[in-house]
Amino acid sequence: MGREIENLLDILNFYKALGFKELPSGFINSILKDRESCDMTHQEAIFESIDSLNDRIKKCFNCPLSKSRTNPVCGEGDNSVGLMFIGEAPGVEEDKIGRPFVGEAGKLLTNLIEKMGFKRENVYITNTVKCHPPGNREPTKEEISMCFDYLKKEIELIAPKVIMTLGKVATYALKNMEGKINDLSISKIRGKVFFYKNIPVIPTFHPAYLLRNRKDKWLTWEDAQEAMRRLK
Repeated sequence: MGREIENLLDILNFYKALGFKELPSGFINSILKDRESCDMTHQEAIFESIDSLNDRIKKCFNCPLSKSRTNPVCGEGDNSVGLMFIGEAPGVEEDKIGRPFVGEAGKLLTNLIEKMGFKRENVYITNTVKCHPPGNREPTKEEISMCFDYLKKEIELIAPKVIMTLGKVATYALKNMEGKINDLSISKIRGKVFFYKNIPVIPTFHPAYLLRNRKDKWLTWEDAQEAMRRLK
């Protein structure tokens, strides 16, 4: 601030030396407008990073889920492959550690990623809702809505070429939350690619479901192959 005042005094002395008794019309407004523009650009730059978004998520207490969580769970990975996985909500293990998909379902997802020929750290993995719902229940439509701005910003910042939604909650969120969650059936919708802001979305089963229904793993592999085709 001290340096800014010195600069302003230099300008004032300059105009005084030229014989002006008052500043040119609109001078102060011009200075304030330029300062405001710089501040806005700075704020936008701060918001345009995954790290700053994750900082906001960690400090978020907008919905009741934040009151019972142990840790908020932010996304992780990068976009070198162009593939983004979106799950439903953190489970018990994820809530303890603060990372997505670290339990048995996470191991299954990691196996799928490696079978696709990628490394886990080179895809981006996140959840629709960032806090663990009590009793491992599904998040409600209201909870999804309150958390959706974070997911929307993640997609914007990561800019994936392909999204795979894991389970009906993530699929429901990217389909504009039309109707009721329970009206959406992954068994019926998987295999049907849709688009979210021009990004192809491939719905498939959640890994937790596959732990209980291993016979459907080959269907998820079909969906993964579709993702690989679109990445190429």
